[in-house]
Amino acid sequence: MEFKPPISDRETDDLIRIANFPNKWNPLAVEQAKKELLIRNVPVDYENKKVAVLNRYDQKKKEIAAKRRAKEAFEWHEFIFDFHHVLLEMLCDWDMKKDGYITKHRQRKYTLSIISILILIVYVYWNFVK
Repeated sequence: MEFKPPISDRETDDLIRIANFPNKWNPLAVEQAKKELLIRNVPVDYENKKVAVLNRYDQKKKEIAAKRRAKEAFEWHEFIFDFHHVLLEMLCDWDMKKDGYITKHRQRKYTLSIISILILIVYVYWNFVK
């Protein structure tokens, strides 16, 4: 199978990435990358250092994404102009906190509380005051 660019034309660092993270690549590409690393006589300690750096980089990316998710919030204009979508997301997505959306979870809790209180006030007014 031919890859674009061909495995043999790729940089050594790319080959290390392909060979050591097989779940992200085509199995044939992984096999070819391992063979190409053997042909190039890449030292194992160099490969291990590169893999450690790549793992740290991936971990840092995950941490940044988690922090970004935790701070993500519904905007005020979404509540005004797109309330039905916001409400639908609030009612259907019960795993916000588990998924890391801490601020959205808090906003959902407050918004649903306010809506519940408003519904209660309207119900009481409708049944007892009228």
